[in-house]
Amino acid sequence: MKTRTSSGAPDAPPDAAADDRSAVSGAARFERRRSDIIAAAIPVLNGHGFKGMRLTDVAELIGLRSTGVTYYFPRKEELAVACLESGMAIIHELLEVAEKEADAVSRVSRFIELFVARDAAVRRGEATPLASFGPLSALEGPHRAQVVEGYGVMFRRVRALFKSPANAGAGSGAWSIRTLILLEQLYWSNAWLGDHDLDEFPRLARCMTDLVVNGLARPGSDFSPVELRLFTRAVEADASKDSFLLAATRQINAHGYRGASIDRISASLNMTKGAFYHYNDAKDDLVAACFRRSFGIVREAQRQVREQDMGDWRKLVTAVAALFRFQLSPDGPLLRTSVLSSMPKEHQVEIVKLSYKVGRTFASMIADAIADGGARPVDPTIASHMLSAAVNVASEFSIMRPASDAADPAIYAQVLMRGLIRP
Repeated sequence: MKTRTSSGAPDAPPDAAADDRSAVSGAARFERRRSDIIAAAIPVLNGHGFKGMRLTDVAELIGLRSTGVTYYFPRKEELAVACLESGMAIIHELLEVAEKEADAVSRVSRFIELFVARDAAVRRGEATPLASFGPLSALEGPHRAQVVEGYGVMFRRVRALFKSPANAGAGSGAWSIRTLILLEQLYWSNAWLGDHDLDEFPRLARCMTDLVVNGLARPGSDFSPVELRLFTRAVEADASKDSFLLAATRQINAHGYRGASIDRISASLNMTKGAFYHYNDAKDDLVAACFRRSFGIVREAQRQVREQDMGDWRKLVTAVAALFRFQLSPDGPLLRTSVLSSMPKEHQVEIVKLSYKVGRTFASMIADAIADGGARPVDPTIASHMLSAAVNVASEFSIMRPASDAADPAIYAQVLMRGLIRP
């Protein structure tokens, strides 16, 4: 005879209760192992890109055979999607906290503070790294569509942080550009925060917030850049090679370091593989050459303004506006720095040195502009990192606004210089 509970319902058979507990325990173990695989895969994905990520490498990191990984993720694409979605989930968690603040300035400030604090936790080994969204470009088909849809949801939620009665009249395109710049600042910070001690991170977050909210310009500073024509010495010497590097840059930006195959690059130029190897010994050499071209153009902007007879603030504005203009011109874009992490280490060393040289020059220009009175007193080194990030992402501004509604690149420069909160 079955016993009954105090509510009158019959007790579950003892073996059924045990089965339920076993099922719950098994599901928990499954999710823990799945989470362990994702955590192990993120650094591999960040370091090698989607095409370079191997399931055997991920398996070795957690003591499994590759079949142990494929049990949870039958295809590499599914693991990459899980890594990227984990990154979005982390940002959604930060947004849940930031959205509780009362106004746009407080919400954006809190979001930056939380992001930098989490970066510190990762470096202390207390949190899982954030997956880079660079590998998204190498995904195809339904896997790409799934991640793009999720990223769009996240992007719109970040954009909503800027909403306030004071800027209600601004169009969504203007705020999308600000969101693009803000997110790039956060992604980029992962590269330079490591130059500082962890106990400095709260101060660095405040410096970032100050520049995002208040900009670099002093109130009333002039925005009348001189128009520059940018080119590299290599362009002057061999225009055909520059055309080749530009086409390769576009393919690499669109498909990632490993996704931009030699066949794909050659086809975009209607040339054979043989013609490709006329210009390059290997693809790694090509990507390094594309970086040299991009950094050469930035350094050319810096060089040209040094030769101009005008104030230091105007020199800085002129260089930034010229680079924004170049990014949106038929001669652009510059190569996205997100490609760097997927390159072989021997090439990374050279490219990082070029990047720091460009950054140090911007820091010097900012320091001069502060002394000149056009720029606010800020940390020039942090400002140079943030300036570089904004220039790097400027090529995507055309996606945010249709060509018919495109603003002058100098206007985009003002968005950065005056602060992202202002309409």
